[in-house]
Amino acid sequence: MILLIFFLITVDGSSVGVCPTQCDCDMDNGLNRASCVNQNIVSVGVGVPAEVQVYSLSHNAISELDNFCFKELGYKSIQILNLSYNQIFWVGLHAFFGLDQLLELNLSNNRLRYFPSDVFWYTPQLVSLDLSSNVFETIKNEPFVMHTKLQVLNLNNCRIKSLPDRVFSRLPNLKKLDLSENYLVTINLDVLRPMRKLNRLELRNDYWQCNPDFIATETWITSHDIAYQKICAKRSPKMFEKMISVVEVEKDPVEIENVWNITSDSNTTDVVPTPKTPLTPFQKFDRNFSALQAFVIGVEVGLAIGIVATYVWLRSVRSCTRLMNRRRSLRERRRMRRREGDMRNLLLWNPGIPRNLETPPIYRRQGLITDSDTVNTQGLPSREINMYADDGRSETPPPPYHECRLNL
Repeated sequence: MILLIFFLITVDGSSVGVCPTQCDCDMDNGLNRASCVNQNIVSVGVGVPAEVQVYSLSHNAISELDNFCFKELGYKSIQILNLSYNQIFWVGLHAFFGLDQLLELNLSNNRLRYFPSDVFWYTPQLVSLDLSSNVFETIKNEPFVMHTKLQVLNLNNCRIKSLPDRVFSRLPNLKKLDLSENYLVTINLDVLRPMRKLNRLELRNDYWQCNPDFIATETWITSHDIAYQKICAKRSPKMFEKMISVVEVEKDPVEIENVWNITSDSNTTDVVPTPKTPLTPFQKFDRNFSALQAFVIGVEVGLAIGIVATYVWLRSVRSCTRLMNRRRSLRERRRMRRREGDMRNLLLWNPGIPRNLETPPIYRRQGLITDSDTVNTQGLPSREINMYADDGRSETPPPPYHECRLNL
């Protein structure tokens, strides 16, 4: 018996859901409301009790609505569903299956580009549908939404460029349509004729062209008592424009004597020719001179200056190079002369030369002194002396020594 009572309490307690921490659950006009706003939620299943009737999931990160996503969570009593400001780009064909009591659906500010036209087949009580601020750029020539009880459709700011004739052909009970802030330039009358209960139309836009087709559409709208702000109406003058047009300009009276040429028989006067001064050559050149000529002349002058400057630079570089080569050659000549003078002084003042000036210098001898050679009293090898003596030739004596020889 105790176990049976505990089981019943457990089952009874489990049937009553608990509001999750990221949501606020309260009552709104007698309806169970759950507000899960701005919580980075990625799916519709966050643990909200199945008895919720007003469900708000706006400003989250939901990207897809899978098939049977509400049916699997047991949501059958939802009447107002807010999914705005999410990232929804795909809606399954059976995503809203089981929401038989849904009255208002908000899918604004998402990334929807297309969804099946019969996706709301499982919401027979739907009255208001908000699809504003999505990306329906291209609409096919087929019913956009098929619903027999839908009364309010909002397509504001959906980047729509054109409306085919059959786009609203399956909305017989639509009463309010908002097509403002799109890229429409004209609208065909066949687009509006299927909506026989339409009583309010919003077409606020800056791209409308007041061509005959659009003017005919505006005439048809106003003739069927549809609340509409006319765009191609004739502009009436403003208040200050009316005041300026009514005010008359006052003129001062003019005396008859001051009237020009009133006494002459014919109202003609001779035109006094203005003296023409001849133009100076500079003025003629200035009058016939154009900007293109100035540009061409500037280019030519710039090229001439560049050529002259390049030539002068090359001449200066070449002259500097020549001067440096000349200085280098002059320096080498001086160095060679200095070497020759040093060699001459070395030959004259060599301590190995004997005092007897009749003996020729060492560099004129052609024999080599070896270790085996004997040296005589004069400091010369005896073999060379014998060689020269045996040969029968006499050496050429050096010139006489005197003071002038030192200056050479």
